[in-house]
Amino acid sequence: MIKKYFAALLLMMSMMAPAYAQSIDSMVTVQQELKERLVQLSTADPADKLFFEDVLRRKNDKIRADIELQLQDNPSVKGLDGVVRSEMTLMGNLLKLSHQDLVELTKAVRKAKGEEKDDLEFAAQKRLGIMDVYYEEAFKTLSWGETLNIDFTKEKTAILKELTNRADLLSNIIHYLESQKSDIAKRMQYASAEKKEILTQNATNLTERISLMIASLEVTTALMEQNNIDITEYKQLIFSVTGDINSDVLDISVAYGLTEEWVTRFKDWAVENAPSIIVKLIIFAVILWITNFLSRLAKSAVKRSVSHSKMKFSKLMQEFFVSMGSKFVMMIGILIALSQIGINLGPLLTGFGVAGVVIGFALKDTLSNFASGMMILIYRPFDVGDLVDIGGIVGKVNRMNLVSTTIKTVDNQNLIFPNNKIWGDVIKNVTIETERRVDMVFGIGYQDDIEKAKAIFTDILESHPAVLKTPEPMVKLHTLNESSVDFIVRPWVKTDDYWDVYWEVTETVKKRLDAEGVSIPFPQRDLHIYKHEA
Repeated sequence: MIKKYFAALLLMMSMMAPAYAQSIDSMVTVQQELKERLVQLSTADPADKLFFEDVLRRKNDKIRADIELQLQDNPSVKGLDGVVRSEMTLMGNLLKLSHQDLVELTKAVRKAKGEEKDDLEFAAQKRLGIMDVYYEEAFKTLSWGETLNIDFTKEKTAILKELTNRADLLSNIIHYLESQKSDIAKRMQYASAEKKEILTQNATNLTERISLMIASLEVTTALMEQNNIDITEYKQLIFSVTGDINSDVLDISVAYGLTEEWVTRFKDWAVENAPSIIVKLIIFAVILWITNFLSRLAKSAVKRSVSHSKMKFSKLMQEFFVSMGSKFVMMIGILIALSQIGINLGPLLTGFGVAGVVIGFALKDTLSNFASGMMILIYRPFDVGDLVDIGGIVGKVNRMNLVSTTIKTVDNQNLIFPNNKIWGDVIKNVTIETERRVDMVFGIGYQDDIEKAKAIFTDILESHPAVLKTPEPMVKLHTLNESSVDFIVRPWVKTDDYWDVYWEVTETVKKRLDAEGVSIPFPQRDLHIYKHEA
């Protein structure tokens, strides 16, 4: 246990200690070993290559770190330029071997099938990633050569040529994979459920491969751009495949190229699909025209039906059925028209359902009015043209819908009531009955003849043409008030004659009582004053 703690302590101390570069002689010795391992790598079996290459790379990473430190501490040290030259040669050989390995893997992929093909494709993609690292290290080595004034012109030219060929190869592979992915998308529309699962998996594999190719292309184009090579074409490809908006899109040449490509694609698409699109639009317009005609026809038919129905629908219910009949036909026609131009109605209807839930929460007050309107429609407490008293407001119902009701007051004002305010309050329908009783109270003096007054009231009611004989009018002594003896006078009239009878009977009573010598007293009090002697 003590030995383990001691070893861990030594490891921590070594990590905290400052890093120092190896001597040039040590670097040369290691590089000589790497050359031998490179020869071993080139002749090894394919199964052992990855192992030998991994060992070589780890040792070389240590050498490269030492070179970086040496360049920072003392770039003029003797022999460092030779180490950098050897490193440049090593990187060139590694790239050459990697390229050969990639060619062999590509050939094997074409011949293989099933899981073997998947394994080989994975190995090829891994090789591309390793080559990305080698290219970056090669350009880093070129920068070291510039620091040490080493002429690497030949090597740089060769690597830039390889990068250009590599970018072309990667772009062609990406185009090919994209076309395969597009073919799978077309097949998905007509494939069975079992086949769709296989196609979906294939599409996922292609997407992963395209992502890896794009990553390699981005590394390659970044190195090319650092060396002033035009990469506009590759930037356009990366943007068109990934759709990622970055600073490259702001490049005028890239933006122009993308625009030109989109315009070309649109022209090709328009030429190829214009005839079918025109036919579909004509069919769409014809269906809408027929739907509009049928909608108006249904509206007229429903209107005649509900207006002549024996059920005596209210105005609101009539308008509701007329509106729903017309809109239902229109909605069915629009759905049929949309299906004819290739729109899938399943997701569309699902979207309407989700939108309905969201809108329902957002418009809960409006929906409350709608629900109240439905209750008014079903229970019919009043109808258009009825005189109502709602919330202390008396007026005639002018218009009704499922959200609000318009009341026209007796002084010709239009008041719009939300239906939930109406349904949640007391509704007094004045004109729902055809007959009404007019309640009036008249008072006479205590000194007047009660029977005479009663006969006068009865005669006035019997002689008025608008007072109904049945039910019989009522004239009764009602109250012995403080200043008068009060009679209740209650004739029955047609609802439309209510106010005419009220005003005319009141006027006639005043004239007859005056003519007959019957007084109409006003409130009065007798005041008795008592005087006390001091």
